[in-house]
Amino acid sequence: MGKERKSILSSIFMWLLIVPAGSLYLYRNHPPVDLNWMAIFLFASLSFLTIYGMMDHRGRPVFLVLWLTIPAFLLYGVFIEMVIMQLAVLAFLLSENSRFNWYHLFFNSTIVFLLSISAAAAFHLAGGQVGSEAFWPTAFAVLAYQLTHSVLKEVLLRPFGFLQKDPWSFSDLERILIIARTFVIIPLALSLFYLIQSVGWGAFFLLGMPFFLIMIVIRLYTDREKSNYYLRQSGMIGRELSDLLDENEIMDRFVEKAADLFKMEYAILFDHQKNWLKVERYFDHSRYIQVDFVPLASGEGIAGRVLKKDKPVIYRSRDEWNYFTINRAPADMESMIGVPIKRNRQTEAVLLLAAKKKRAFNENQLKILDLLCSYFTVSIEKARYMQDAKLVGERCALTKLYNYRYLEECLDREMQRVNDGTLVALAVIMLDIDHFKKVNDTYGHQGGNDILCALAEMLEAYTPDGCTVGRYGGEEFVFIMPGWTQDDAYQFAENLRTEVAGHVFRLQSDLGEEEMQVEAQVTVSIGVSSAPEDADEAIALLRNADRALYIGAKQAGRNRVASYRK
Repeated sequence: MGKERKSILSSIFMWLLIVPAGSLYLYRNHPPVDLNWMAIFLFASLSFLTIYGMMDHRGRPVFLVLWLTIPAFLLYGVFIEMVIMQLAVLAFLLSENSRFNWYHLFFNSTIVFLLSISAAAAFHLAGGQVGSEAFWPTAFAVLAYQLTHSVLKEVLLRPFGFLQKDPWSFSDLERILIIARTFVIIPLALSLFYLIQSVGWGAFFLLGMPFFLIMIVIRLYTDREKSNYYLRQSGMIGRELSDLLDENEIMDRFVEKAADLFKMEYAILFDHQKNWLKVERYFDHSRYIQVDFVPLASGEGIAGRVLKKDKPVIYRSRDEWNYFTINRAPADMESMIGVPIKRNRQTEAVLLLAAKKKRAFNENQLKILDLLCSYFTVSIEKARYMQDAKLVGERCALTKLYNYRYLEECLDREMQRVNDGTLVALAVIMLDIDHFKKVNDTYGHQGGNDILCALAEMLEAYTPDGCTVGRYGGEEFVFIMPGWTQDDAYQFAENLRTEVAGHVFRLQSDLGEEEMQVEAQVTVSIGVSSAPEDADEAIALLRNADRALYIGAKQAGRNRVASYRK
């Protein structure tokens, strides 16, 4: 039996044990008297509307229904108050602030029933009497009722919050607001109670109309504040993303921030390649996980539908999307939003956010998410541009090997490691093509460039792990070999020289009347130097390799390797 099923059954069992029997007890021992069905209808309807359209503060619902249930209790007793509160539970579960399921229905119904019983007991213990018009005794008893209701609600719901990993902790400001709410509800409830006895049903109009108008105004203000909050947060996330220069880091941060901003349990980022979507990131309850996800074609699954329609989608509950999913979705996944992520009007990715809560998204959030995706694409584009610019600055345009500037910076870093003792040995190999001018004279500059490019590919393939090779200039190439001694580097250079001498290069000769492909062979001369025995500065180490190359290898007849000796 699954955990969720056990929770539902336990909540039903608890409800059956308490609510039906308790209701029967209340009806028999505290029956309602002098019922006015129109008034009860108005109490129930307005309570339903108060709860269904209630406001929230930082995601916490603000309950104001007591301004209606207290006068209902004062007029007709605890049984009618209990019935209206039970209707309010249903309204809450149908509102956008809740996620309806059978567990919450029975659990909340039981909690609210206990609150009705306890608050009514506190009212009577404080000396209150149902139907009494004596103001101060009634006001004092209503205060006891209200305080018992507020305190006991927190006591009963706090353990539930911890079980749901969503503890209801309150800041000092929120506690002040709760107290202020108490002193708003009590006068309002007493006013309605006494007005009903004075003017009858018109009391609902006199107090209900301004109450709901104020609630609408506050709600509009709250919605605007929420939008401003999301905009501020999106701006901060956008600035944070723009500071990053690594694509993977940007993707990670974007997915995490998007899920956190909207309090979503799930976030899935799909990469789009040639009408196929592949999962790039799967964020599940604040952590990345690996999933066996079948790639989606355009139109397949939820993400595929977003790609095909080229516009966002919002689903309020699982019932709306479950029938066209292809990959298995978590059982608690309910509402979902999907947006295409575009660059230069082309969809490059699709983002899905999903929540356990129903009706978790609205159009305003969709606009914010669209804005967030724009920040994401701009950041990715910037990172790619910076990466390309870095490559251009570090690489030789002809051979694509590292250039002179990069080699010097690399050699400085490695020599610093030698000097501070973190690297015990460092070797440098300088290689030069023998008689390269003759190559150019024989095959033309295009042929010479072909030799340089082919040799560069060969050297790159020959480069040991942890070593760096680059074009130093002209037909000269340099290896930087951290951890290599001079003897080891010399042997490597000798093997490389032999390999080059035996290689046949195919190049394009452009000196004849027609271009033609020819074969050619070249040899190389190599100089080797090492640190710390030969030098303690990068420029000196490079100069020593250069001396070994030209004095030791070139002058000795070329096609050979020479080591620098002090």
